[in-house]
Order: sequence, then C-alpha cells, then structure tokens
Amino acid sequence: MEGSFNVAPPSVVISPTKMNVLYRGVDNPLEISVPGVDPSNLIVSGTGVKKSGNGYMADVTRNKGGELKISVSVREGDKTKNMGSKVFRVKNLPDAAGSIFGKTEGLMSANLIKKAKVEAKFNNFDFELPLKVTSFQIIVPPFAPIDCKGNTLNSNARAALDKAKPGTPVIIRNIRAKTGKGIKPKVAPITIDLN
Repeated sequence: MEGSFNVAPPSVVISPTKMNVLYRGVDNPLEISVPGVDPSNLIVSGTGVKKSGNGYMADVTRNKGGELKISVSVREGDKTKNMGSKVFRVKNLPDAAGSIFGKTEGLMSANLIKKAKVEAKFNNFDFELPLKVTSFQIIVPPFAPIDCKGNTLNSNARAALDKAKPGTPVIIRNIRAKTGKGIKPKVAPITIDLN
C-alpha cells in the first residue's frame, strides 16, 4: 500500500521584541493569523482592536496605560480555544518639527516669511500622519512676541517684519498643531535669519 503525504516547510516567527509598539493617534495595522486556521474562525480581543480588510487595526488613542494585551482565540464548532496573547507597548506620537517653505532654519527674506504658511510634520516616523497648525507665536526683535491664530502671519506680525533689519533672527515658537484624531504633539520651533 502506497501513500503520499505533503511535508510543510518549517515556519519561523521572528519578532523584534523592542519594536512591539502601538502609537496613540494613528491606526496601527496588525497581521494576526494562526497556521492552519481559517481567519474567519479567529477571535481577536484587545481594547481598540478591530477587523479591517484582511487584517486588524489597533487604535490605542484612548488607552491611558503604557501597555495593551491582544489575545487570540480560535472558534472550533461551539467551543473556543485560547491560542495565546501578546503585550504591546503603547507610546505617544514623537515630537514634530515646525517649518516654513520646508525649512526649519536658515536665511530668508522678510517678504517671503510674510507669505509663509507655518507647517508641522513628523520626521522619520513610519506613519503618514498630517498635522494641522492651529496657532503659533512669532518673535521679531525688538518687538514683543506676537500670537497668531491658524497657520499664517497676522497683520501685526507682517508689520513687525516690515520694520526688521537684515540679520535679525526671527523665531516661530509655541507652534500648536493637531492630528485628525485630535492629538497635539510637541512641535519644535523655527529660527530664520533675515537676509
């Protein structure tokens, strides 16, 4: 009697243990599977974890703690079998950088600065996450700091730039920005010297 059988290649799981991080303020994609189990029979639980397309998404924005446990069970008929869990670290978004015309520092004319939109973005971050600037403060010596709403200079700021001399360091600081989910990261200031 002859029989045939298939030999499945050994599978390996390599996990970067220090990289098990979920970020507040973004949808963190997750791939969850149990070899040999139809994905429709998986039961995945964890605060903020939900099915999304062929995978799962974790939104840990409201998670106040520093960790989130995700558990996986398998539905077998009318029973469920626990397959284990994994703990992820929950972190805040990194700091962002402020910029005008893509620059965080350097030389620029007063006329160009007057037309600038103050922007904020995350550098070297794995997620594409736009930020909306809601306010900032500009310092044009020798004048007192000027508060601006939105992402453009107000008339007082433009008037101060009209009177500024070349070589004056202009600082845009206290930049307030937020993500679509309302997270407000710290934003680094911008320093431009007038030419």
